[in-house]
Amino acid sequence: MKTIYPFTGLALCGVAAQAQEKPNFLIIQCDHLTQRVVGAYGQTQGCTLPIDEVASRGVIFSNAYVGCPLSQPSRAALWSGMTPHQTNVRSNSSEPINTRIPENVPTLGSLFSENGYEAVHFGKTHDMGSLRGFKHKEPVAKPFTDPEFPVNNDSFLDVGTCEDAVAYLSNPPKEPFICIADFQNPHNICGFVGANEGVHTDRPISGTLPELPANFDVEDWNNIPKPVQYICCSHRRMTQASHWNEENYRHYIAAFQHYTKMVSKQVDSVLKALYSTPAGRNTIVVIMADHGDGMASHRMVTKHISFYDEMTNVPFIFAGPGIKQQKKPVDQLLTQPTLDLLPTLCDLAGISVPVEKQGISLAPTLKGEKQKKTHPYVVSEWHSEYEYVVTPGRMVRGPRYKYTHYLEGNGEELYDMKKDPGERKNLAKDPKYSKVLAEHRAMLDDYITRTKDDYRSLKVDADPRCRNHTPGYPNHEGPSARDIIKRK
Repeated sequence: MKTIYPFTGLALCGVAAQAQEKPNFLIIQCDHLTQRVVGAYGQTQGCTLPIDEVASRGVIFSNAYVGCPLSQPSRAALWSGMTPHQTNVRSNSSEPINTRIPENVPTLGSLFSENGYEAVHFGKTHDMGSLRGFKHKEPVAKPFTDPEFPVNNDSFLDVGTCEDAVAYLSNPPKEPFICIADFQNPHNICGFVGANEGVHTDRPISGTLPELPANFDVEDWNNIPKPVQYICCSHRRMTQASHWNEENYRHYIAAFQHYTKMVSKQVDSVLKALYSTPAGRNTIVVIMADHGDGMASHRMVTKHISFYDEMTNVPFIFAGPGIKQQKKPVDQLLTQPTLDLLPTLCDLAGISVPVEKQGISLAPTLKGEKQKKTHPYVVSEWHSEYEYVVTPGRMVRGPRYKYTHYLEGNGEELYDMKKDPGERKNLAKDPKYSKVLAEHRAMLDDYITRTKDDYRSLKVDADPRCRNHTPGYPNHEGPSARDIIKRK
């Protein structure tokens, strides 16, 4: 049943917004939420109805790419408006491997709290100091059961996050506020694979198992970079899934859809709380994710070193006062939430953006005006998950093509995203595309120079034991990287 939220119609864009000079902001972030499961982006699974309703009344960006397909680097970049190599938060490891963002670095929270906003955050952090300026309430894990799918702490904590956000938005402050409801799910898919080891076909599924994606199979294992060839050795969840059959993967997709529906219900509760008070009339809602999920594309589960769209292309949705509804997704702009969120929100709130921030404000597009400043390309970075296997890489997404480069073996990929949105045919070695390849290599060089990226000087640390079987996850043999580390 479709939910129509009160106050999300014309009242949001009209007189009601004038009652308060500064708009409120509600940012809803869902860990692992790939565009590939969101109805507003043309998907049909019916997993995200509350999100789709908000999207139908605002603006959605199709080509939104995260700065890193991994939680901590992405989040540290997002709340600071910096790239992962600038924050120096490059993996999920804690200090001293990753250092906290310095106190003198302006963050989203510090800018808003210094300009009269009450800044509050509920839920997952994993931010390495980038949430400075937000008052954070640690979520309390609440009892929760699921008859069909295994749950872990991600789901338990989300119950508490939802309750805390609902309580705050049901009785908002008189001053303008910026509130983040930061949900863990559908991140519970990691527990589905990891904490509950097995093939996961022994659990009852209500309904028909979903179909596999069109890009499930890998056509040429030898034509993709070595770090991607051997994700099964460097990522423990890929190790567990390496020998799955098609039915196993269909159960995986069903679980991902289920966890997405779970968090969508909590998003619905948060939105209803927001619109239960007059403050909802003056609140801009942003819905996004820190990264995506493999969703069985290329036989991948959860996320890791690859830059395929399922991992890097995330929902990026705005709705509320002053946001001009657009009937179709905005696909002519390249956006990078990790850089663009901060200047966009500051612009909408009338807050000056520090000159060192490299993102662009999307406010003109949101207001229905001409977007004069745009990105010629956007970049995503990879270093390591937990330093078990360090294989630095960079992705450059241009207007039509996507280029990736890995230091290990000088591995390259080039995909025509118009003709091949599933990224199935690597064109990097095709002489017909030598000019396009050169253009995207130049984009990467420009990024390295312009942002002072130390990419070319980084070291590769991949144990040879993680590279000793025939390429391809179904051919996996031997221990995973984590097992090797434990034996040292």
